[in-house]
Amino acid sequence: MFNFSVYNAAGVEVDRHSINDELTYVDGRVHRGKNCYYKGVGVPYTQHTLDRSAIPDLAEYEVLCDSNLIYIGPVVSKRCFVGKTGVFQELYQPFYPDFIGSCSIKEGLIVINSLTFEKSSVEVFDCIEFDKQNQQHYYILDYNCGRRHYAVHDGKPQDLRELVDFMLQNNWNFLWDKQAIKDITADGRVSDVADLFQSNELKHKLGTVYAVLYSLGNLYPEKYQEFLRYMDLKHESNLSYVLNSLLILRDNNVDITPLLPTGSMSENYKHTVREFLLQGKNCAHCACDLFKHQGDQVRDKYLAALEF
Repeated sequence: MFNFSVYNAAGVEVDRHSINDELTYVDGRVHRGKNCYYKGVGVPYTQHTLDRSAIPDLAEYEVLCDSNLIYIGPVVSKRCFVGKTGVFQELYQPFYPDFIGSCSIKEGLIVINSLTFEKSSVEVFDCIEFDKQNQQHYYILDYNCGRRHYAVHDGKPQDLRELVDFMLQNNWNFLWDKQAIKDITADGRVSDVADLFQSNELKHKLGTVYAVLYSLGNLYPEKYQEFLRYMDLKHESNLSYVLNSLLILRDNNVDITPLLPTGSMSENYKHTVREFLLQGKNCAHCACDLFKHQGDQVRDKYLAALEF
């Protein structure tokens, strides 16, 4: 029998739930049971982030570092949560309705996407709403990949290319600023399909390739270089994340002429970033279209931060 506690913002236990299984914590919000996995049944608390524009009384927190994201404030550890494990009734990140350790309605697309996205590595068995007032859930599921991820478990570049090609050709998309490579498995599938969405719009196809290249290059440089060699691409500067994305789009017969209005590579880059990439769905939009206003706010912050 596994029990997880729910703590309020003061760190006081306000609820407790039981699951008839033996669970072991894996990572993120995921635990492993005897025959399946559970997502959203709590975490050993370590840290979370605050809203830069509405930072509360920091006396309750230890500031660990800056998040380096323009729309999120510092990474903090809340003193009254330290040493506890469970679900905590405070947002894990601003702009997301998930409490620390649980899943909100934002995660709901995981069910339909696991059935309709052919390269899904997740199978969902059930969704349990344990907090109706705050719309918090946990999921019972399984991962065909055994939670073996591309960059950590020696994924092959041909499998990553096959996934990207499949997504472009079938109008499946990542959010453009998501660390997409963390959700790609060693066998070229997607383990977290909740943030996938369908669209044939150029801005979203561009964002999909960019999300893969940028996250791979920043988080796993050696695997990024391996993939570039396989694709016969080069990386010369941060512009290459966008320019290489265009080449991959072109190779998939996506019409990129709207991204190339001038004869200047520099001007085309600026145009592509401002008028297409940043206009696509970001993580604050989420994939489910319920958070358009928040996503637009974040888009405007990205636009304002551009230096061109």
